[in-house]
Amino acid sequence: MRIILQVPYDEQRLRRTIKFVLRPSVKKLRLAGAVMAPLGVLLLLLGVGRLVPLLLIGLGLLYAFALEPFMVRQSLRAQNPVVRQGYQLTVDDVGFTMEAEAYAQRMAWSTVQRVEEQPDAWFLVISKVQALAVHKHLMTEEQRAEFAALLAQRVRA
Repeated sequence: MRIILQVPYDEQRLRRTIKFVLRPSVKKLRLAGAVMAPLGVLLLLLGVGRLVPLLLIGLGLLYAFALEPFMVRQSLRAQNPVVRQGYQLTVDDVGFTMEAEAYAQRMAWSTVQRVEEQPDAWFLVISKVQALAVHKHLMTEEQRAEFAALLAQRVRA
């Protein structure tokens, strides 16, 4: 079995993958913000000064709402420019290969820690900070079925 996909560069897809990778960190920050802001309001209502409660409220709102867009923007800016080109993804029984004009990378299925399927893509998680998105809309129905069967054989979901 062999699936070959042409994956054109798309900044929105790259943003989606970055958000997926950042998701565990963002959840923790949002939780911290969800605790800090109400705590600040409570301290303000109890009359425990003004500076600390206002600081807690401000940081809580920042953690809850503003850090994710900032982190995604910074991650996009930190990417090597070579990422901003399309590539060919070849998937077979042994692993997968990404080939572009400036690079080629071959990875065995054993490098994939887990797979998360979402409605529009499969995310092959390679490490805490690296994942490969395989977008379903780039595949035919037959390729999707083959890929899903291959994942079921090769990778723990």
